[in-house]
Amino acid sequence: MSFKNEQISNSWSCEGDSVCQVNHQVAFDFAERSFPAGMHICHLYTNENERQSTTAKFLRSGLLASEKVGYFADVMPPMNGMDSYLSQLGIIPSCQAKPEQLVLTQAEAAYCPDGTFIPERMLDYLRSFYNRAQSERFAGARMTGDTNWISKSIPGVERWIEYEAMINSLMEEVPIHGVMCQYDVSKLDGAMLFDVLSVHPMMIVAGQIVHNPYFSMPDKPTAFLQE
Repeated sequence: MSFKNEQISNSWSCEGDSVCQVNHQVAFDFAERSFPAGMHICHLYTNENERQSTTAKFLRSGLLASEKVGYFADVMPPMNGMDSYLSQLGIIPSCQAKPEQLVLTQAEAAYCPDGTFIPERMLDYLRSFYNRAQSERFAGARMTGDTNWISKSIPGVERWIEYEAMINSLMEEVPIHGVMCQYDVSKLDGAMLFDVLSVHPMMIVAGQIVHNPYFSMPDKPTAFLQE
């Protein structure tokens, strides 16, 4: 199979034709039930196997639903190792593969293309990703991202929680099916863990998507700006 070779991303597809429409109920492969579109989910993981399994379910269910799927990964596989990487996630490439459906991008390069994190720019990227899904006639769009890079001293990273809060407003504006933010618990202190939980309406617990009892959306996302 062939891959689309971009500067910071590789892409893969498992579907041939797709229908451009908004699905009001979305499958995430975490349970038999479906969920409303517009899910902003927090995944707090404690080991690599857990992260990999959850990522695989999120990606695979989107591909099977003919959605355009984006994954901002901490570590990118080499071009010649892409099939092996996807197979490890339980995703088997189709002979009808197109390069548009699954977009893998190195996380720090996606969030900080010029070395600075700017929330508004990243929100514009999410909007454009959804718009591309519509123009390419996919059934919807979903994204997930690794966040280990935020522990670095990158300019603008102090606005990360503000950005997470702004995603909730974006989901009301743009019918993205789901955004799943992945956090390694060992890299979060108590204050950061509380902030992360406070801006995600949904969370993954014991492999299931549940309502987050710690969610506390402020009237204005700028309430999370650090002084």
